Amino acid sequence: MKQYAFTVALLGLSLGACVSSPKETVLNLDTTDKRWTSRECVAARKAVARYDDKGKERGVVGLLGNLAAPFAGTAAALAMDAAQDDEREKLNDQVRKACISDPMGKRGGG
Repeated sequence: MKQYAFTVALLGLSLGACVSSPKETVLNLDTTDKRWTSRECVAARKAVARYDDKGKERGVVGLLGNLAAPFAGTAAALAMDAAQDDEREKLNDQVRKACISDPMGKRGGG
């Protein structure tokens, strides 16, 4: 039983982080990039600041669901997380396009 629980937990952790948080994306940007202060980048960063990842809600659902039935809460929390992947990816793309001068990493015109 312990092996099964460990396997399910490991699978859940690996599936739970498919798309990075838009807030992480902003934190990893180069603030010295010439586009950092552009109107588009500022707007994209403001959209990220308003974004709610619903982490607290997922935590509550996970805890209460696991109390009701083993792993039910974990599965529900993972489903909630996966449902937001599209929104996260959209915001990440918006930030990258607006805030990175050289999104493909081809510096020097190579």
